[in-house]
Amino acid sequence: MNSKQVRVSTKAELAKELDKKTDEIIVEGDFSQTIAEIKKGQLNDTDMLGFAVGSGGTGMIMEYGISKLMDVFDPAAKEDKKIRKQIERLYTIKRLTQESFLLHLKQLDY
Repeated sequence: MNSKQVRVSTKAELAKELDKKTDEIIVEGDFSQTIAEIKKGQLNDTDMLGFAVGSGGTGMIMEYGISKLMDVFDPAAKEDKKIRKQIERLYTIKRLTQESFLLHLKQLDY
């Protein structure tokens, strides 16, 4: 299977590739700091499954509600929120260098 890999350095390029659900995106430049922040809060699939099973499913419902509440009070622009959500839900993040990250589409791992 061939996976498509692209490099982006602006928010507009990143948003375009996220909308297309590109297999792998290398993020460089200004937006890499935001990717680093997202990576800090991202759990791997094993941890998410453990949380869901351990809480009997109620943890996922609470997480969803808290997430929606935080969105209401988040001062970030609508486009930034959309980009953050797409990255959190669809991609795994791997640091390549100090200033670049690889976003890998999660569904390719299954």
